Amino acid sequence: MRKHPIIYIFLDGVGLGVANPAANPFARFDNKFFGLHAGRSYQMPGDVVSTDAHMGIPGLPQSATGQTALFTGYNGPQILGRHVNGYPTYTLRPYFYEKNILKVLNEAGYNATLINSYSSAYLQRLNHPRAERLLSASSLMQRHSGKPYFTTEDYLHGRSLYMDMSNWFLRKMGANVPLVNPYDNGRKLIEIARGYDVVIYEYFFTDKVGHEQAWGAAKRVLRHVDAFLAGVWDALDAANETVVISSDHGNLEDLSVKTHTANRVGTFVYGREHYRFTDKVRALYDIPRVILDIFDLPFDADFKPSSPTPLLKEG
Repeated sequence: MRKHPIIYIFLDGVGLGVANPAANPFARFDNKFFGLHAGRSYQMPGDVVSTDAHMGIPGLPQSATGQTALFTGYNGPQILGRHVNGYPTYTLRPYFYEKNILKVLNEAGYNATLINSYSSAYLQRLNHPRAERLLSASSLMQRHSGKPYFTTEDYLHGRSLYMDMSNWFLRKMGANVPLVNPYDNGRKLIEIARGYDVVIYEYFFTDKVGHEQAWGAAKRVLRHVDAFLAGVWDALDAANETVVISSDHGNLEDLSVKTHTANRVGTFVYGREHYRFTDKVRALYDIPRVILDIFDLPFDADFKPSSPTPLLKEG
């Protein structure tokens, strides 16, 4: 099997903004990576592709439908006829059960996983009789990927990363894990990825602080993400490895509102398969389709779920 790994990073709630320091943290605070998000030019190696988060459906892009596109390649808003926030719905979940990109890759003999570790408290939630309704898109994807969830023990043995880039949040919640420089964890992500064909890493505090309109938290989050990505870029072997980063909708780039924004999102691409993404990515659902194409796996455009869910319908 090939060993030219793809590192797929999902940053929740990050859109392309304008040069307005009064509303846009990317424009107010120094950073290396988010020039286009601040209405400036992009200075780092690789490119940022302006990417459509609406996908043909009017209204503000939302998490459940956008993440369905990012993790399965299917147009979530089009499936439902609207943008839907929160966790994947009764109608969207079958796409994660049968066609999420980790499952497709693993069933084809490749080695793909969500690299995020989970706390013991979260893992206990999975024993709930209707746990599927309680799962984020990424958690639902991993649940049906053929791979187990990573744990604190996995993190401590260098097999995974936590979602907060430095462990500050987990320590705040009482977890016995060390505080780590986000730059070092960015480098660690690349080291771990070299044991796989595809790894996905999720970070959601960008969306959280956007909804909170919290400037102090936005400054900290931006500093962490910028350092983490610097570690990724410095560790990446661009001749043999590829990093792709995108988001489900805008939010953090405009703290003048609590809601998501109508802005397009930026898809960062750098490394071996760089031009596959820059040539083909126009909307969120294109990203997993390009990944499957890189592995010579067809995207099943005619897929229709045979049954909506193995569990009882909500409501």
